[in-house]
Amino acid sequence: MLRRALLASMCAGGVLIASQQTPPTGVPPQAPPAAPQAPTQLMVSLAEGANHPRVGVQNFQTGDATLTAAAATVADVLWADLDFEREFSMIPRTLSAPIPVAATPDGLPFDRWRQLGTEYVVMGGIRASGQTFIVDFKLISVRPDSAGSQVWASTYEGCTIKNPRYCAHSIADDVHKNLRRLDGVARTQLTFSSDRDGARMSGRPVSDAGTGQEIYIADYDGANQRRVTFNASLNITPAWSPTRGLLAYTSYSSGMPDIYVANLLTPGKLLRPAQGSDRIKNYTPAWSPDGTKIAFMSSRDDNGFFDIYVANADGTELRNLTNTPRISEVGPTWSPNGAQIAFASDQGTNTPQLYWIGLNGTGRERLTTQRADRPTWSPLGFIAFTAGGGAGSDIAIFDVPTKTVTVLTDGTGSNESPAVSPTGRHIAFVTTRWGKQQIAVMDRDGRNIRRITESGNNKFPNWQPIAR
Repeated sequence: MLRRALLASMCAGGVLIASQQTPPTGVPPQAPPAAPQAPTQLMVSLAEGANHPRVGVQNFQTGDATLTAAAATVADVLWADLDFEREFSMIPRTLSAPIPVAATPDGLPFDRWRQLGTEYVVMGGIRASGQTFIVDFKLISVRPDSAGSQVWASTYEGCTIKNPRYCAHSIADDVHKNLRRLDGVARTQLTFSSDRDGARMSGRPVSDAGTGQEIYIADYDGANQRRVTFNASLNITPAWSPTRGLLAYTSYSSGMPDIYVANLLTPGKLLRPAQGSDRIKNYTPAWSPDGTKIAFMSSRDDNGFFDIYVANADGTELRNLTNTPRISEVGPTWSPNGAQIAFASDQGTNTPQLYWIGLNGTGRERLTTQRADRPTWSPLGFIAFTAGGGAGSDIAIFDVPTKTVTVLTDGTGSNESPAVSPTGRHIAFVTTRWGKQQIAVMDRDGRNIRRITESGNNKFPNWQPIAR
């Protein structure tokens, strides 16, 4: 828990959460989540389509005026995090705002909450602890048969005024894990490229280098957007490593495109595992599920086309995986077990199609019959990709077991470059439905589209794996 918190905190502005679960039923801290001690009525899976518990969130109490804003942020962000996963039916905060805030479970106005259809209420307190604060969280039943009983509780230490949102994210992920047996994504981050800074590119060997793009990272919901490259060049296609806080991306900072790897935890010298040069162009890094290898597209065979290459994370044991003369293969993505790589190829057609191939170079197979680009493989057994091109492009998914294609977006604007969340339940993508290219997030079924970015043009989203 501490290692996961440290990784996320250093990438999220210095917040360090030391979370210790203290359920009243006697489950020890860090007990295996497969058998949590919680009421069975909360164990309802979204996939089962059963009734979801109706949960309200009251304001968190604090006796310290300096923590008032932090208390409000924790309550608001926690509500949004719980609502995001669709595991609970959340009572709108605007509806519950008139209900008096209770200091203890027994003091909850049960009738008022039940009038809104509420079954459980989130309540808690925030108290100062040196330079940080502590959040005491409780989930209380307001059902007639168990009113006032405590379902689950936890204490969160080390929260900071600088980023109280991370406290709320920690609570939400723990609630989903302990009460729904689900990995939440509230503590994960998104990375993408953006031209919002407006700097002219330097170093790119063309007469009009154009506006540069820098790499940004943000919380999964778009908060805390911050820049991580500062080279006034073209920096694109960022990709999170599942380990060690590494971020790979394509950059023209040396003149020609190459793969760079930055360590966000200990900034220092950038690695270049693809070993690019004036002759060799490398793009679109993709980490293997265990973080030991990188796949990318490269022109190193000097035939004017791109192949998919695989190398160790340090650049050793480089090999051409596809090796198809006079054909370009682009946009690699790894299968969840690391045994296959999917990509787009124009082999035998005038437009790129979706293919996959075994890591040993065998089993190459064409998967789609329509134009396809920028695939990303989900742990839930589907590959999201850009279907079509230009203004009419959409986000579609290829279901691996049935080998069928379903289009998720409705053709509003251009929709491209999907990035599946580490749980497979959500998809980030680029869309022009609001004018410029912006990052949006939707549920796996295409519902609940949420805008993530506002400024400039933003491209190539990638979703951070859950830290283990």
